[in-house]
Amino acid sequence: MKNILLKISLTIIILFPHRGIGGFVFGQGLSLKECVDIAIKNNLTYRESQIMGESANIELSRAKSQIYPRIGFGTGQDVRVGRSIDRFTNAYIEQVYTTNYFGLQASMPVFNGFQIKNQIRQNEFLRDAGAKNIEAVKNRTIIGIIQAYLQVLASQELLEVSKQQVETAKSQVERVNKQVAAGVVGQTELFQVQSQLVNDEFSLVTAQNNNKAARLALFQLMNQSSNNSTSFETLKDDALQYTIDNQTIDGIFEQAANNFPEIKAGELRLKSFDSQLKATQAFNLPQISLSGNYGTFYSSSNKSENYFTQINGTRSGSLSLDISIPILGRLQNAPRVSAVKIQQQLSQNQLNVAKLQLRQAIEQNYQLLTAAADRYKVASNQVTILDQNIKAVESRINAGTVNYLEYMLAKTNFDRAKSNLVQAKYEFLLQKKILDFYKNGEWRIE
Repeated sequence: MKNILLKISLTIIILFPHRGIGGFVFGQGLSLKECVDIAIKNNLTYRESQIMGESANIELSRAKSQIYPRIGFGTGQDVRVGRSIDRFTNAYIEQVYTTNYFGLQASMPVFNGFQIKNQIRQNEFLRDAGAKNIEAVKNRTIIGIIQAYLQVLASQELLEVSKQQVETAKSQVERVNKQVAAGVVGQTELFQVQSQLVNDEFSLVTAQNNNKAARLALFQLMNQSSNNSTSFETLKDDALQYTIDNQTIDGIFEQAANNFPEIKAGELRLKSFDSQLKATQAFNLPQISLSGNYGTFYSSSNKSENYFTQINGTRSGSLSLDISIPILGRLQNAPRVSAVKIQQQLSQNQLNVAKLQLRQAIEQNYQLLTAAADRYKVASNQVTILDQNIKAVESRINAGTVNYLEYMLAKTNFDRAKSNLVQAKYEFLLQKKILDFYKNGEWRIE
């Protein structure tokens, strides 16, 4: 059987050599959603948050277990020597004898100032806060992937722009070479277009390195080795909606505060301190518990009865209701209550800080989004106008009515405009996705 499984495994490896972790094929194109799924699957910080969530569930189970009765069975064998009291006659005897006993004990709390109830409630809040923390870590992981993925797409487009620039420059060099050979223009014009070519080639190398760096950053966030054969799918056209909703910052913040997992987790932790405070104050209240026991024993000092007769004849049990009223406990509980109140104040301050940071982030994001929208609009118009300008200059060059210095200036401006358009496009898309994230409290990737 093992040999058959081994052969099957080797066959799968041979037929599918590029199969990656989680069923993703790294030799083919990856979408944004697939990159997110891989990153979440392999992110160790996200796994740590899940473990902490499991720990919170265990603590909740431990708190709930206190409401159940405690039942135990005990037995023992002892040997007594010297002067002792006979368990049957209560008279002093001086002899060596043995005893054997069995006992069943049970106890359960009846009332303890609702301490257990509040401890359970506290751990329920902490469990829910842990679940929100898992969402927050997941969102932070997705944020990094979104940024890195868009950076890869932007670097790919800039790389294509650089390649087009080099191809255009090569065409111009080839054309000017023919014109120089024909005696139409001089060597000066040839040197000018050649210098433009080497500048464009240098820009191409820079764009290639930037693309490699962006790809490496994305693979590292996915906790995967970089793969040069992997391509990344471009976003759908409907994802590139360059419009801003007419929504105020106050409205966005109110919506974000209701959905953001970091805020919800902070609110749940703050509520947990209310229950912890009540549970701590319960130590100053009376406590009632119910207990009972049932047992029997045998003693070798009783020569008149055999083992089973004694076991049957010494059966006894009791049921008791105990009430404990604290009067003075060395003033130990007052500092405990004060410590919980201090922690509660600290939690409230941390929640306020989280809300302040969220509002400031929304304000900053909204400003960046507005600026990116303006840049994209201007860059689009700039590319349209400069595209018409360079076509007009090329026509004049072909007609021999303009020098190549003017052409190089027009080309440089056009190339810069195309790069600005690519950067503005992805900057706007990133800021818009971040703003949508603040509104929804989570990433929604189709």
